[in-house]
Formats: sequence, structure tokens, C-alpha cells
Amino acid sequence: MSEDSAKTLLEHVTGWEVKNEGDILKLHMAWKVKNFVKGLEFFQLVAAVAEEEGHHPDLHLVGRNNVKIDVWTHSVLRCLMPV
Repeated sequence: MSEDSAKTLLEHVTGWEVKNEGDILKLHMAWKVKNFVKGLEFFQLVAAVAEEEGHHPDLHLVGRNNVKIDVWTHSVLRCLMPV
């Protein structure tokens, strides 16, 4: 999928962006959480869903309250395609 096609599909979801890292398209989103512990709790929730779905995103807790997630597959935006 081209980056332009991915960005067109991205219009159907709120808050996510497409990043191109070394020709790999990734879905990226960042949040601010209340504190470090809340960030870890959020990661536990994400981990439970990721494990069920068989997709394992990169999770980043930067500083004490900045959470970032990157998700990608061979077809990173397949989940955004209209049915």
C-alpha cells in the first residue's frame, strides 16, 4: 500500500497518524497520562488486547507521562479499510 493510500484510509479514524520509517508504514499515536503508574496500567490494557489479536505494538513510556504506540504489519492499515 502506498503512503498516500494509507493516509486516505487514515481519515476514517481519529488521532492516529502514519509514519514512514525506512519504507515501513506504521500507525502512530501519542497520549499524555496522569502519571507513570497510569502509563504502565494503560500498557497492561494494550498488552491484553494485543495478545488476543496476535499483534504486538511497540509501546513507549517517555518521561513520566508520555505514552506512544507504533503498530505495523505487512498491511498496516488493513483494519481501516471499509468493509
